[in-house]
Amino acid sequence: MNQAREMTRPGEQARERVGLEQYYSEAGPDYAAWSAAFNMHFGYFRPGMNPFDREPMLEQMNLEVLDRLRVPPERRTRLADLGCGVGATMRSIAARLPLADLTGITLVPWQIERGEQLTRASAGGERTRYVRGDYEAAPVASGSCDAVYESSCYATGSAKAALLREAHRLLQPGGRIAVADGFLADDGPTRGLRGKILRKLCECWVIDCLGQLDAFTAELRRLGFVEIEVEYLQYRVAPSVLHIPYVTLKFLFTQVLFGPNRMTRARWNNVIAPALLPFAGKPGRTDALLSRDRNEGLNASREGRADAPFRSSSGRRRRRRRSRVR
Repeated sequence: MNQAREMTRPGEQARERVGLEQYYSEAGPDYAAWSAAFNMHFGYFRPGMNPFDREPMLEQMNLEVLDRLRVPPERRTRLADLGCGVGATMRSIAARLPLADLTGITLVPWQIERGEQLTRASAGGERTRYVRGDYEAAPVASGSCDAVYESSCYATGSAKAALLREAHRLLQPGGRIAVADGFLADDGPTRGLRGKILRKLCECWVIDCLGQLDAFTAELRRLGFVEIEVEYLQYRVAPSVLHIPYVTLKFLFTQVLFGPNRMTRARWNNVIAPALLPFAGKPGRTDALLSRDRNEGLNASREGRADAPFRSSSGRRRRRRRSRVR
């Protein structure tokens, strides 16, 4: 759908807002200002990396997602990217897994067109395909995937229940899901100034609400996922987030003041949303983005056979690196 309506309080008149396909069709090309490879997410910082060099941190997030999927590189596997965008994460994974077949799912034709252009010139492009569809009702066969992942696409609902049900359907027994996304990890106030900021953030990025971490992990358990692990990535993500002011100012100067294309509402939303992020956390924090409100990552395996490709024993060796949800 190209149009959506804002939720309003009683007595207020509803107004149309930018829809998903319109947003990504109009603002999608602007992501090149953030990442030449069209990584449409924040980065992952490791000690020794240059915090002023953004692209390697963005690419590192792709590698972290792959690491959590625990896909054996020597085995032929099938992976699905739920909300693939322009396919940056798929291209990164395809280059590192020579026997993997990857399917990216998106509703936006422009993302498929641009993604296919970039994929043709990348390693493993012949094993990567794009499918137009809703990743919460994917046109992919049940039980056809060894692993699925979602990275910064903000699925609907506080529990992301539709996304998780679809992931469960797509995975064969023993398969894994990895999610790197923004969540609210507290039940703090969503009224007043913070509530207004959160609602504006959701409007700009065309999402209905931010996920609630407790609701999300509860839904994982309800569906039968096991070995659920949660990681708080705010400190890993922070160095790339600090690039927002510079990227925004450069974009305003080169595109708004002297750019050849008209600034549409969707493009303005793409400028506004990142600027709101530092104010979307708990009150009283110096940088709310560094609080436990946002930027969590988690992965889980689907309960299955004892000889499944991703056994629970492999997760226990990583306890030092990830807090576990029991």
